[in-house]
Amino acid sequence: MGRTDTAMDDLLNDFLAETAEILAEAGGALVAWEADPADRAQLDAIFRLVHTIKGSSGFLALPRVTALAHAAEDALDQVRRGNRPANAALVTGVLGIVDRLSQLCATLGSRGAEPAGDDGDVIGALAVTEDAPEAPAEPAEIQLRRDDDIVTDLQGWRSIRVPLPLLDSVMTGVTDIVLARNEFARMLRESGADPALIGAFDRLSDSIAGMRQSVSQMRMQRIDKLFAPLPRIVRDLAHDLGKKIRFATSGGEVELDREMMENIRDPLIHIVRNAIDHGVEALDGRVAAGKDVTATIAVSARQSGNQIEIEVRDDGRGLSPDALVQNAISARILSAADARALTPREKLELIFRPGFSTAAKITAISGRGVGMDIVKANVEKIGGLVELRNDEGRGLAVVLRVPMTLTIISGLMVRAAGQYFAIPRGAVREILLETSDTVRIERLGGGEIVTVRGEQFPLLRLETILGRTRDHRDDVEDRALVLVRPGQGQSYALSVAAIHDHEELVIKPAAPMIMATGLYAGTTLPDNGRPVLLLDVQGILAAAAIDASEAGRSLDHAVEAEAAAAAARNAEQLLLFRDIGGRTRGIRLSVIERVEEVPALALFESAGRIQAQIGDDIFPVHAAKLPEGHGTLKLLRLNDGQMVLCYPIEEVVDIVRLPEMVQPATAPGLIAGIALVAGDPVELVDPFWLMEQYARGAVAPAVRQPICRIADDHDGWGDNFLAPILQSAGYRVVAETSGETADVMLCLTDEGAARAGDGDVPVIRLRASAAAAGPDDETVYRYDRGALLDALRRRIGGAGA
Repeated sequence: MGRTDTAMDDLLNDFLAETAEILAEAGGALVAWEADPADRAQLDAIFRLVHTIKGSSGFLALPRVTALAHAAEDALDQVRRGNRPANAALVTGVLGIVDRLSQLCATLGSRGAEPAGDDGDVIGALAVTEDAPEAPAEPAEIQLRRDDDIVTDLQGWRSIRVPLPLLDSVMTGVTDIVLARNEFARMLRESGADPALIGAFDRLSDSIAGMRQSVSQMRMQRIDKLFAPLPRIVRDLAHDLGKKIRFATSGGEVELDREMMENIRDPLIHIVRNAIDHGVEALDGRVAAGKDVTATIAVSARQSGNQIEIEVRDDGRGLSPDALVQNAISARILSAADARALTPREKLELIFRPGFSTAAKITAISGRGVGMDIVKANVEKIGGLVELRNDEGRGLAVVLRVPMTLTIISGLMVRAAGQYFAIPRGAVREILLETSDTVRIERLGGGEIVTVRGEQFPLLRLETILGRTRDHRDDVEDRALVLVRPGQGQSYALSVAAIHDHEELVIKPAAPMIMATGLYAGTTLPDNGRPVLLLDVQGILAAAAIDASEAGRSLDHAVEAEAAAAAARNAEQLLLFRDIGGRTRGIRLSVIERVEEVPALALFESAGRIQAQIGDDIFPVHAAKLPEGHGTLKLLRLNDGQMVLCYPIEEVVDIVRLPEMVQPATAPGLIAGIALVAGDPVELVDPFWLMEQYARGAVAPAVRQPICRIADDHDGWGDNFLAPILQSAGYRVVAETSGETADVMLCLTDEGAARAGDGDVPVIRLRASAAAAGPDDETVYRYDRGALLDALRRRIGGAGA
């Protein structure tokens, strides 16, 4: 009996875990479907989610959960059958069911049993409204399962749930295997073992590496799980505040460590709520600012190396640096003298100061700040950074940069007091030799200050912080300075005996006594096989008890910052993109009008060239063949002021400054040269060459199109055959009865020519036969295109017929 109870408990736990994921996904899916009720695929996905909950709860004898899920399933099925409209009332009712299910599951998890109660209120909210069409009566029938429902159930049988502690244990075991492999590999190399033995070991090593990669991926989770509750939060808060907000997410396929995801969930929600509550203006404010009444909040994620960048961007009022300063002075967080020395960036970062608040009286000016110090502290606690990108009056972007995983980081290996230590690479700003000409070290007030290119940093020596003496074997010429930035607005210089190397490090917690010192963040075992302690750069700063604030420390900080900002604004920018072949290339941003996403079917081939129809316009496309498939593709629209040329690409990668050093191509062509961008070679597209290829066939726009009138067109030949030729040659054709003054008259009969010749309008007479009537015949054969256009060029100048 006991084993049966245990099995049921396991089933209940599995049900609760699965249902929690389903409810989180269903909330976002419902909001997305509300925006596009015609999306049948989204409706079917929501229906399957609710159907899964109903089926699982029925097996576990949970009548309240089953009844709620059945009510939602029935309402959604009515929409699928066309018997009920998809409207806001329906979505609100189903969301109410989702909320009630979440409450029941929370109680189930704590009590182990379903509580008694009545859910008639939320089920009644799903009743068909009066203006909805009444569902026709149908005879009772056995519902046949849909194929996609069966596939969903089969996929469920292919997955199992593993407790996170067990997964951590497996990860730890695999890591130990990897470290043992590294040590064994060194021993083999040093012993001069048989190459056959080394080859066999290499095959084993590859298998271990693959196993480690697989286990590491088990801890990873798609970041769209983190985004799932955000659409519901935006919908509800926008409704409460009377605001219209368009919400979008991108980058949901990016993967992040599960534990890391839990740590940034609350900061992300807080930032999104701040954007809705304070960043986005009220409707009248947006109208007064000339903005669309529907605001936009976009959350995106992308991977950059071993970091994940999450951006929350809104098109609201942004931040007012001056208003932030005044608020800080009023709250006595900052003195007026210190405020005058702040750079624009430092003014923005005032919102991260503890105790800083944009209360009701400041909300209309600056908009946000409450709790941002907590957001910053929580993100930095896991080795991340918070960055602000402000455009006052137009919006604000809050960027979170966090490590992809808590257990594997990129580290800088350093030596001090004869021992090796690791520093998180993400906290390292710059590395210099103490003997460098750009470095000047001075003693000041019992401490040391280092000046690097005019900027001053407090100097800490690692041996002093650790209470150790320098090793006599250390070479003074090798001493290095590591400029460390432990968090926003703080930086200092750490002096070490030498720099060793950069390595990917597997981090584990150190012994409690070591961690209690506050100087270390864990321990690792690099390739040399000797245990190494990971330094806590924030803990070192706290132990030294110094002020590492960057505010006002530079000699000419404000002037240099302004000069750097001006240089950045004036620098040529380069758009990096991946072309259809997958190669990374770049092109000057200034020649790009926009990036257009169009259906593949919008491209067609005409006269041996690929062209694209975009709206009512047709543009040439630089492509050798039509794209395959029926999806969408992105086009760079290049504009030289006279014409537009489209260049197909796979995706935009980034926007960077154009490098000063470019290796030019040996001959003119599509590629103008090669430059190094972030250490990688990038081909630079030559827009001059591109436009040259297509400008030759382009028709130059005329200031004024000459007017042609066709006379005596009794059989319609002039309208159907002649007019298109004239129009393609740059002429405007008007009807014979038009009152406009024509520049030339084309007559299709001799009588018409006689009547037209009475005026001052030049006349060209067209004959039906190929042969001329005689040597003095000035008529033009109607199917001689060259002779006709030549006659037009001569007559349009005023020569009489």
